Amino acid sequence: VHPQYLLWEALSTNFRECTKIVTHSFAATPKPGHTYIRNIFCGINASDINFTAGIYQPGIQPPFDCGFEAIGRVAALGPGVEKFKVGDAVAYTTYGAFAEQAQVDARSLVPLPRLMPEALTLPVSGLTASIALEKVGEVKKGETVLVTAAAGATGSYAVQIAKGMGAYVIGTASSKEKCEALKGLGCDRPVNYKEEDLFTVLRTEFPNGVDVVYESVGGPLFDAALNNLAVRGRLVVIGFMSGYQDGTGWTGGGKPQKPIPPKLLSKSASVRGFFLNNYAEEWKPHMKRLATSLADGSIRGVVDPKGFEGLEGVADAIDYMYAGKNVGKVVVKIQPDEGGSKL
Repeated sequence: VHPQYLLWEALSTNFRECTKIVTHSFAATPKPGHTYIRNIFCGINASDINFTAGIYQPGIQPPFDCGFEAIGRVAALGPGVEKFKVGDAVAYTTYGAFAEQAQVDARSLVPLPRLMPEALTLPVSGLTASIALEKVGEVKKGETVLVTAAAGATGSYAVQIAKGMGAYVIGTASSKEKCEALKGLGCDRPVNYKEEDLFTVLRTEFPNGVDVVYESVGGPLFDAALNNLAVRGRLVVIGFMSGYQDGTGWTGGGKPQKPIPPKLLSKSASVRGFFLNNYAEEWKPHMKRLATSLADGSIRGVVDPKGFEGLEGVADAIDYMYAGKNVGKVVVKIQPDEGGSKL
């Protein structure tokens, strides 16, 4: 049986239109130092469509594999691989994860105690929140932290991690149900921005401003956060999801923008960017810390209950996330778990 995978065929933010399912042949044995992984679950990220639009690797041309993260079982070992055995449950982050089987460098594999979808909340969503808040946001005990898209995959981690750092946490979400979920994660002040104006809430309830913003939405939410930074406040941009599909996040959409420097100067405030790939040296220590917290229950990896299945379900899952329906990580079950058997 030839495993299938999603092939990216054209530069576009419309994932459904620019990808197709194809088959792939594997050699009998993986390359030295590599393994074949039978993927069981893959994770969906807002940035999946940035990748297919060619944003992250300028000049790259399709066809190309896509998908950033998956968990599954080791199906075969290449020469020199000694730390794993066939059947082991593992997680990994690499391009080409939207596939039934992938060849993965054994050094990239993270062993799992069991095959659990919650593990998919760690490699991108968890690491982004953990590293960004500590290294870029520099959150200190007693500070006020605003998390936008707080009920999403990385936002739900940011809420919990910021609380663990001793911060007072404000979280934005788009529904009453999501705000209830935020309370369950320890969020001090959920804000349903469909019913409450974020700028007004911040200006009225937090007149001294917010110390740190974990911002992934862009647009009006970014503006509200920027205009309500405290003295020496830090606004950490980890994305601008509202501008991904139509491209306005990269171009500005032609709208006149008020200058940002004066808003920062008077408060000694800053806007800081965070891209996970630039902090590779932090991945292992933060992953170890997060995995321990996940295992002992001090942090929850929130997985959206909506079930998507098969490679054909990936596009549906991306549409679902961009419709703002998810609470936590959107996960697709690629195929049934059959232990350590090969494809």
